[in-house]
Amino acid sequence: MATAPFSLMAPQANSRRDAALGAASITLIAAAAMAVFSTEQAVGGGWLERAAIPTRMLLLVAGATFLLRWAGETWQEVGFRRPASLWRTAGLVVVGYLAIGAAFALMTQLFLPAVGIAPKTVTLFAAVEGDTAEYLYWLIPVIWGSAAFGEELLFRGYLQTRLHKALGSITGAAALALILQAVIFGALHSYQGLGGAIMAGSTGLVLGAVYLAARKNLWAPIILHGLVDTVSISAIYLGVAGQAG
Repeated sequence: MATAPFSLMAPQANSRRDAALGAASITLIAAAAMAVFSTEQAVGGGWLERAAIPTRMLLLVAGATFLLRWAGETWQEVGFRRPASLWRTAGLVVVGYLAIGAAFALMTQLFLPAVGIAPKTVTLFAAVEGDTAEYLYWLIPVIWGSAAFGEELLFRGYLQTRLHKALGSITGAAALALILQAVIFGALHSYQGLGGAIMAGSTGLVLGAVYLAARKNLWAPIILHGLVDTVSISAIYLGVAGQAG
C-alpha cells in the first residue's frame, strides 16, 4: 500500500517531463536550423537556397513526428484530422483574420511607432515585387507548404500541446501554453527584426487561440495562416504593401 501513490503518479510525472523535453528539444532544433540557414538567404537566391526552407521544415516536422511517436501519439491526436464542422472552421478563419488584422493595425499604427520600432518585412522581401517566379516560390512551397502546414503542425499541433501537457493541471495551463508558444514563434521570426518578431508573436497568439477554439483541430489555423501570409506576400508582389506592412 505504501508504494501505490508513487506508482499511480509516476506515469503522469513522466508524461509531463517528456512533454517538457519534447518542447525544449523542438524549440532548440528550430532555433539551430534558423541560425544555420537564414530565411534572408533564400530571397533572390539560387535553387539550393530556395530548397533549404521547405527542406528545413520537412526535417523539423519529421523530428516532431518522431517525438510524438515516442510519446505514443500521432498527428491526428493533436489536431491534424478532418474538422467536425466546416462551418465552424470557416467562421474561425474569418474571426481569426479580423483579429490578426486588428492586431497588425494596433501594432503598426500605435505600439511600434511609439517605441520606435518597425518590422522590416517589406524591405526584406523587396525582391518579390513584380517578380512572378519569386512570388510563386514564396507563395506555394514556402507560405502554403512550410508556413501554413509546417509551422501549424510544429507550433500549434506539437509545441502548444507539449507545453500544455508539461504544465500539467495547474490553473491557467492552457493560457500559459498559448502565450509561451506565441513567444517562441515570435522569437524564431527575429530575422524580420524586433518589430517583425513582435508581430509574428501576436499572430502566433491568435493562431493558437483559433486552434483552441477549434477544439484543437489544426485546419482552421492552417487555412488562416496561409491566408494571412498570402495577402501579405501578394501586397508586396503588387507593390501596394506599406512600409509598416
